[in-house]
Formats: sequence, C-alpha cells, structure tokens
Amino acid sequence: MHFGDTHLGRKQPSQIAEKRVESTIKAFQFLIDKAIEKDVDIIIHAGDVFDTVYPWHTVIEQARETLEKLEKAEIPMYMIRGNHDRSYGHGRKLKGLAIEHLENQYVKLIDPSPEEFGKPAIQFKGLNIYGLGYHSSKTREILEDFSPGKGTNILLMHDFVEGVTRTYSNDCTEAEKLADKNLDYVAIGHDHQPNTWKEINGTVFSATGGTVDYDFNSTEFGNHYNIIEAGPEGVQHEETGEIPQTLELKKIRVPVEEARVEPTIGRIQELQGERIAVKVMVKGETEKEPGEIPVQEIEARAREIEKVEMVEVVLDLQIKGYEDTESGEAFSVDEFLEKELENPEEFRELHEKTSSMLADDENLTSSGINLKKDARKKLRQQVKQKIFGGSE
Repeated sequence: MHFGDTHLGRKQPSQIAEKRVESTIKAFQFLIDKAIEKDVDIIIHAGDVFDTVYPWHTVIEQARETLEKLEKAEIPMYMIRGNHDRSYGHGRKLKGLAIEHLENQYVKLIDPSPEEFGKPAIQFKGLNIYGLGYHSSKTREILEDFSPGKGTNILLMHDFVEGVTRTYSNDCTEAEKLADKNLDYVAIGHDHQPNTWKEINGTVFSATGGTVDYDFNSTEFGNHYNIIEAGPEGVQHEETGEIPQTLELKKIRVPVEEARVEPTIGRIQELQGERIAVKVMVKGETEKEPGEIPVQEIEARAREIEKVEMVEVVLDLQIKGYEDTESGEAFSVDEFLEKELENPEEFRELHEKTSSMLADDENLTSSGINLKKDARKKLRQQVKQKIFGGSE
C-alpha cells in the first residue's frame, strides 16, 4: 500500500484548527484500517508524515496509537522524510523530531544521507526498497548517479517529477531519465495533485496526492491511496481508492446579480457532507461597490447551519467605471507576457512558481500573507537568473 503527505496536525485555516487537525488523524486512521482490512504485506509512505516538526503532543500520541495496530497485524510501514519533516535538503541541521517518535519494531524511517543513498534501504520478500527524502534542488543530482541493482525495485521520493507531477523549475528530476533505470515503481510525495498511475518505458510512477486537502483551496484534486502487487514479474495495479474526508471544503460560485442572503444560504444548505467548510465566490461585473454585497450577513447566517464549520465569502468583481482609462481592458499577466517577450514561457513558469510559493505555508510569515526572508531571497535569485542568465 502506498500513500503520502498525511500532514498530521495541520492547523490551517486557523479558525478551524482543531477540526483540521482531527481530519488529518481520521484520514490516517482510515488508511491504516484499510491496510489491515486488505491484509497488505507492507506500507510505504512517501513523506510529509507530520505537517510540522513540532505538532501538538496529542497528534503524536494519536499517530502512535494508530500505528500500534500494525504491530498486532504484523504489517511493517516504511516512511521517508518530506520537506515538512525537515529532511537534509531543507538547509538546516535540525531534523524532524516528531517523526522519530513513531518508530517501533514495525514502523521504520528510511533516511539516508546523499552519500549513503544508492543501496537498498529495505529488502523485503524479494523487493529492493530505496528511499530518498526531500533534498530540494539536490534531488536531481543525487538521482542522476543512482543505479539500482537487479530484482524488483521500488523508489520512494519526495519531490516534483517532470512528466508526472506539476513542476515549477528546471531543477526537477525528469521521469523519462528515471524510467531508463531499473525501477519498477516510483512512489512520489510532495505534489498534492494526484497522478496515481503513469507508465513510462515499463516504470510505473505514482503520485497519490495528499490524504487531506492541504491548502483548503483545491477541491478538484482528490485524495488517494494505491495498492499494488509487486514481485519477480514487476508490479501490477490492484486498487486505487479515495480517502473519505471528515471535513470537506465546498465551493460555490454566485453571480454578483444573485448575491443575496436567502438564495445563497439556500445553496449552502443543499451542500452534501457531514462537516464542511464553505467558500462562496461572488463573481461578475457590477455597478455596486463591494460594500453593498451582503458579505457579513451571508457569513453570519451560514455559521448558524449545524454542519458548517467555516464560511468565507470572496469577491471577484469587475466594477463598472474602474477599467483601465487608456485601454478600457483589465490587465492580464498571460497576455502581457505573450505580447512583450520573445520567450514568454520561461517567465510564465516563474509566475507559476511564485504562485506556488505563496500557496505553501512553509514559505509564509505568521501573517499568512508575506514570504519569509529565505523564500524572498530564493525568488529574487531565480528572477535574476531568468533576466541576466549566469551573471551576478
């Protein structure tokens, strides 16, 4: 069984922190119970076990209690470090503390240094299992010299992979190059947008996505696990399953001309789910000022609905009379890049990278709005590289 990015203890959005934490534990408990129900031989976890090095102590205890079931069922689980677990590539000497509290006879951490990586971390019933945690830009370099031995080889890694996951830089490992190596199955963590089964030159790549919605903004991503049959003949797909969510994000779009209290509350009441958070997007062209939209009244009424844990009304409006006075058109980044630059694709990639950084709480200050100093510095370096090439 393969899954990853459990992010146990994730607290964002802060206004529903306790419910969010509970939802990560419930998803984890579901997976362990499912593994026992299916009587799998082994579980592999592709990193970001916890959401932070210092989760609530209750989260660690709940995770340990959940994993005690594996000892009774005699099912081993092997996990690698993700960037949230503070692996070598995070640029700090301090490594994840919480993840180490989970280890026992049946739960093991695969954590080789770049120098140690290359030999099977685990040999299990004819399988050679290699594990490489998050090493940022060094991952590609480490894997270039990687040469797995004979047999059925499984690689756990925590990073973007070009050709399988989303990518935001040219530093990512290329799936086609990994497929040239003697690998049967590559279990990928880090990207929360699933691509659960992709075969390239006989190698299966699988990014199952997270087990819960990470940024509580991506309802279309989905959360999955894989069960595979692995042996001397390679790997075969057995099952890809969805992970039920005890706290779900629901989005509804409301045309600005229909943004009235009663109709909007009626649509929220119709949403399915045991416990839900709701984002209402009010969109369109209007002569109204934003203050004329009954945002606060909609939010207050929605909070009275028993199943609603959180509600947020977001305005995406074009106010008549506020267009660009010269062109009369709204500004478009894509159109600007296409019109003004000979090679817009590189800068479009940089724009996507910036958006990705702003969506990751690891890069943000406590305000949740601004980039941390290290993230700003990294972004500036990438901008300079795009504009000036190799010059300082």
